[in-house]
Amino acid sequence: MCKLVNFKMLYRKGSNNFKLVVMLLITIFALAVFTKGSFVSINQISLVAYLFPEMGVLSLGMMLAMISGGIDLTVIAVADLAGILSCLLMKAIMLSDASMLTQILILGVVVIFCALIGAACGFFSGTLISKVGIPAMVATLGASDIILGLAIGITDGSSIKELPSILNYVTNMRILGLIPVTTLVFIICAAITAFVLNHTATGFQIYMIGSNKTAAKYAAIDTTKVIIKTYMLSGIFSSVAGLLMCGHFNSARSDFGKSYLTPAILICVLAGINPNGGKGKVGGMVLAVIILQVLSSGLSMFHNISDYYKNLIWGLVLIFVMIINVLTERKSRV
Repeated sequence: MCKLVNFKMLYRKGSNNFKLVVMLLITIFALAVFTKGSFVSINQISLVAYLFPEMGVLSLGMMLAMISGGIDLTVIAVADLAGILSCLLMKAIMLSDASMLTQILILGVVVIFCALIGAACGFFSGTLISKVGIPAMVATLGASDIILGLAIGITDGSSIKELPSILNYVTNMRILGLIPVTTLVFIICAAITAFVLNHTATGFQIYMIGSNKTAAKYAAIDTTKVIIKTYMLSGIFSSVAGLLMCGHFNSARSDFGKSYLTPAILICVLAGINPNGGKGKVGGMVLAVIILQVLSSGLSMFHNISDYYKNLIWGLVLIFVMIINVLTERKSRV
């Protein structure tokens, strides 16, 4: 009886996470059945672990913006621009005969440069929202077009190829031959996000602003400063995702992340983040990212399902999840 009560308490405390775990298990089981077991092979699991960090890191930025009561539609454009500028810098300063140590140091400089690009883009969006007073959706939509325009203008719409091999080498490394380095990057980014949200004044203020911006102002919270910080963090995570994409494709282009926007929003909604702000945890985000990547990888194994249908599927799933969330919330109020 005691164990049953404890289980119920656990379910109440993290009901959305419990549902996500069940959903993940059902998804894996269904794909294993339909693929006759090939989906649960070591190679396929390793592929999922390699692919989901790009979308996951991108979604962390979207998560922060949504918890604050806004949305960041620049995440894709920031990822593309930061990736392009970082690759151009790396090509410019990397010597062809550089030692491995020198290459790693240069890559570290490039990572810092990439993060600064993301922070600058986030500062621009955050300023439009908090100081100018433009609604987040409109501000980030306009900022996205500006940033994407810069990316296209810099590259003339073409790819940047022949990158130094160190980026592709690092992003394809596997710890103990199993765990991709990109997965480790996602874990670090998720841990940073969890720490900021759960153990810092800034995290508390982000939740406060998302719950009630007017009350936050009366509580002497500098909403302008906090919103700018939030979008700067979102920009940094987007830039990291952009660099991971460049390492994955071993090139840079202004449209690499175009298919990630809807999944990033879907992941946030699936994770239980309130689109109106004030609610959301990193644990749910991690589970939601894994579920979506498992589903995406599973669909790719069916050759009769075209990749062009994925956006249709994500859109349908997004609307379905939103309907379920709205109905559940209404039921809880009765």
